[in-house]
Amino acid sequence: MKFSFKRTYKNLMRVKEILQVLSKHGFGHIISQLNLPHYIPSLRHFKPSNALPLYIPEDTMALRARLAFQELGPTFVKLGQIFSGRPDLFPDAFIQEFKKLQDDVPPFPREEAFAVVEKELGAPAHQIFPYFNENVLASGSIAQVHEARLPDGQEVIVKIKRPGINKIIATDVAILRFLADLIEKYVEELEFMQPGVIVDEFSKGIRKELDFILEASYCEKFSALLKDNPKVNSPDIFWQYSTSNLLTLQKLKGHNIGDLANIQKKGIDPKGLARDLTSIFMKQYFVWGLFHADPHPGNILVSDDGVINLIDFGSVGHLSNELKSQLSTTVLALMDTDLDLLIEVYGDIGVFTGSVNTRELKADILEVLDKYFYTPFEHLNFKNVFEDIVQISWSHKVILPREFIVFAKSLVTVTGLAQELDPEFNLGKAAAPHITSILQEKFSPKRMLSLSWVTLWSLTSLLQRLPSEAKEFLRRFKEGNLKVTIKHEVSAKYFSQVEKMSNRLVVSIIMGSIIIGASLLSMAQVGPTFHGLSILGIVGYVMATFLGLCLTISMMRSGRL
Repeated sequence: MKFSFKRTYKNLMRVKEILQVLSKHGFGHIISQLNLPHYIPSLRHFKPSNALPLYIPEDTMALRARLAFQELGPTFVKLGQIFSGRPDLFPDAFIQEFKKLQDDVPPFPREEAFAVVEKELGAPAHQIFPYFNENVLASGSIAQVHEARLPDGQEVIVKIKRPGINKIIATDVAILRFLADLIEKYVEELEFMQPGVIVDEFSKGIRKELDFILEASYCEKFSALLKDNPKVNSPDIFWQYSTSNLLTLQKLKGHNIGDLANIQKKGIDPKGLARDLTSIFMKQYFVWGLFHADPHPGNILVSDDGVINLIDFGSVGHLSNELKSQLSTTVLALMDTDLDLLIEVYGDIGVFTGSVNTRELKADILEVLDKYFYTPFEHLNFKNVFEDIVQISWSHKVILPREFIVFAKSLVTVTGLAQELDPEFNLGKAAAPHITSILQEKFSPKRMLSLSWVTLWSLTSLLQRLPSEAKEFLRRFKEGNLKVTIKHEVSAKYFSQVEKMSNRLVVSIIMGSIIIGASLLSMAQVGPTFHGLSILGIVGYVMATFLGLCLTISMMRSGRL
């Protein structure tokens, strides 16, 4: 296994800090399994402490994890925020604790904010913006926002990146990747979670969030897609006042969509609002394949004239054509109660990380179907449906792809908002036209013809390569150069234990050999001597005693004496 962790002094100090914080909050039992001294010799004296008992309430462990993430700073706070949206990976107690990391992070000093503005735009903030509110409107793990006004009087929001956050996150992500590799290698109980994949996804996502130009581009794209829809709006970007580290966008005003009392006071029809909201999100999911991934009430404002303003495009989800096709196939399977097809699609969407008992999986899916299949659509609670699906994946060690989880979370949030606005809201009616269009596209003659050509091309390519590859196979077989690689995977933890046992055995043999040699030298009185004793023999006994003490201490520390 290769580790790309760059061992600079600062990185090593940060590794030690992370390990100390995790140990302090009770996760020493995991750290002790990572065999760190083998990869970082300077940590050979680091001894994890305060390990949690083997059996501990889940909520206590979750609380400790959240406190550790808070103490470790912005990267881990962001990681915890992402974990709060992965119920397929973590039990509910962890999800609820990680959600607390969504609260406002303490802002950085306004002097630093002004310094960023001046560095990025080439002039002090109050020279560029006639009005710039020094008080922070909101702050997060990556940036904070201020209200301001442009020279033409346009009210704007200025989003400023935390100084030095790029370097902090780059260092922490490298360390996380290093630790994830060790966890996959040595901690069997966490291997199914695929820590390396989680860190890779986190790294890719955080890099996007660190580049405000990408967020600005998404804002522009949504503005273009929504330009012909008078009922929905998104903010304009002021590119001349925006960089990778600073984003200036139109300030859209309105009431929080969850504030039903104020919405009704303005004479806005909640039922019509529910229809408009779900219509635009169904279009995002099933037509564009690009959607707002964080549609909580604070990110959806309703203007006095009933226009829906979508804000904060820092988190955007994608639905590939393949995933859209899988979702539509799921609808077909549900309509036909085709369990085999459902399980096949479930396997295509998710990743089975261990041996799966298909019979038990079918039974669990059937139980969920029995629970919801004959429930009237308008009475379905999609939050509960999603939680049951996630519970199945958790119990059968099926990891659902991030884009599916992001989609499901967004759908559940939007559905919940629509049902609050209109208790009689029916998602089936809202989604039916869009799902129908996907199914029509999937089975259209044009698409079938396209797939046929792709299949024909693949088959032709295979037939063209087959004679030459078969000839090469036979040539190597005839010459005796055919190699067959058999990989036997055994837990790295046991390899580590065997390695320790072997080392102790070697030390014991050397120690025994020294004792025998020293005894022979003493009996033969090989010179030089001291009071009739061979000095070389005495040196041998001292060396053997020292090795014996070291071996005994090592065994006592491991608890295996």
